[in-house]
Formats: sequence, structure tokens, C-alpha cells
Amino acid sequence: MSVSGNELGVTSAVAVNATHVALRFSNGHCGVLDMLPFVKMRSDGLRDPKVFLTARAGVNTVEWNNGLIDIEPETAYSHMVLYSA
Repeated sequence: MSVSGNELGVTSAVAVNATHVALRFSNGHCGVLDMLPFVKMRSDGLRDPKVFLTARAGVNTVEWNNGLIDIEPETAYSHMVLYSA
């Protein structure tokens, strides 16, 4: 997905709790992503709240300290609930 010819990217990511991440995108939109559907079937540590709380913005995406998963910005954007910042 591109925004005005630019790639859509995550510019800020902060875990709100053990299943939700607050995101800001390069297009200025902000929202909260419920990650439970993405992590409930995983066994790589992301289900551990201590690991989940390490969420941060990577290179245009969300990543975690365990390095085993990142979410494509288009996927995060299409699944998050938008809010006004």
C-alpha cells in the first residue's frame, strides 16, 4: 500500500497491554492493533506478555525483541482500529 506515492510504514509502536499495540503510520494515522488473532496460535514466545511488551517500530513495521515475528505495515493498518491523535 502506498500513500501519495510513498510506502506506508509504521513510525511508532508501543505495546498497550499483552495483546494490543498502539501504532502511528507514515501517513499520520494512528490506531490500536489487536494482536491476539496473530499470536494465539504461535509458540515462539510472543504469547509471553514480557516479550509482547517489547513491541517497537522497526523499519516500517512492528517488531519484537525475540526477532521471530514482524507485521507487515499494510496488514497492521488494515486490521487496526483508527483513532484521532
